[in-house]
Amino acid sequence: MKNFINNLFRKMGYQISKFDATPYVFREKLKEFLDENVSGSTILDIGSAQWNYPKEYFQNVTTLDLKPPADIIGSVMDLPFNDENFDCIICLETLEHVEDPLKAMREIYRVLKPGGKFIGSAPFAYELHGEEYGDYWRFTKQCWKKLLMKNFKNVLIESYGGRTLAPMGYLVVGNK
Repeated sequence: MKNFINNLFRKMGYQISKFDATPYVFREKLKEFLDENVSGSTILDIGSAQWNYPKEYFQNVTTLDLKPPADIIGSVMDLPFNDENFDCIICLETLEHVEDPLKAMREIYRVLKPGGKFIGSAPFAYELHGEEYGDYWRFTKQCWKKLLMKNFKNVLIESYGGRTLAPMGYLVVGNK
């Protein structure tokens, strides 16, 4: 039934996932986390695109993306900031669009203050999207461990959406 409805919606230019709140569970978790941990901190939101939730609730948020309406137009591959500049870095549903996520994570680590928090997410069992600017990767739990465990402490990797063995994606948190 879901496939039938999805095919019907697709013919009209829509899909069920656009109406399914499951992929966005991490946004509620993000809100709770930010409320409890980073209020008053300097926050960098990488790949913010049109969604500027953190900027709506906190004063010290800088958004970075490849095009407006971001505060800074730039790439996560070469962040235009000094070392140890931010208390918190948010990078949601962005690293799958980056050609070299290892380099991107080195840049994130570089501009994060000691003790700072990284909050990220990326899809795993999710459709191709954003192909006009590249959709290169899907991140497993093991991939996130590889990206975070070497440099970050207190790493939390939590699946969201989808099925147990094929989650839609992962939300991750780590401290520098």
